[in-house]
Amino acid sequence: MLHKLLLIIFFIITCSCNEVSDRDTTIWVYKMETNYSNNAPVELSLDKTRIVSTPGELNSRWPVGLVDEYFLGGSMGPNTAYLNLSREEYNKLEIKPSPDSLFKLIIEKDPFTEFYQRMDENGIFRNENGYYGIDTTLINNLIKKGELTKYFDRIK
Repeated sequence: MLHKLLLIIFFIITCSCNEVSDRDTTIWVYKMETNYSNNAPVELSLDKTRIVSTPGELNSRWPVGLVDEYFLGGSMGPNTAYLNLSREEYNKLEIKPSPDSLFKLIIEKDPFTEFYQRMDENGIFRNENGYYGIDTTLINNLIKKGELTKYFDRIK
C-alpha cells in the first residue's frame, strides 16, 4: 500500500511541474539596403570568412514583409550572408553543396542596415492569429512610431 501511495505522490509532483519549453522565442526584425528576401541565407562566422551554418529546407513564407521595408524572420541571424540562389533554387538542390562551395556563391556578406532581436519569453509579441504566431500588427506599429528599441535590442 505504501508503494502505491508513494507512486501516486511521485506522479502528482512530476505532472504538476511546469514544463520547460524548447521553443525558440527569438524574434528578428531587420532592414536591408538591397532586398535579398528571396535569396537563400547562410550564417557566417563573426569574421565573415567562412560559413558556420546552412539551412535545411527554406520555408517560402519567410521572411515576412513588414512596413517601411522591414522584415521579420527568415534570416539566419545578424551574421547572415545571402547566396546568388533563390530560396526555391536552394530547396530544389538534391544534394546541398558544402559550406566551402556555398561560400563562393555569396553575393552579400553584410546585408543589414538595421537588425533587432528580442527574446520573447514572456510572449508579448505572441498572437495565435498573427503570422506564425507573431503579432506583426504590434511590430508594424512600433516601426511606424520609431519605437522598436523599446522592446527589441538593436544589434546593428
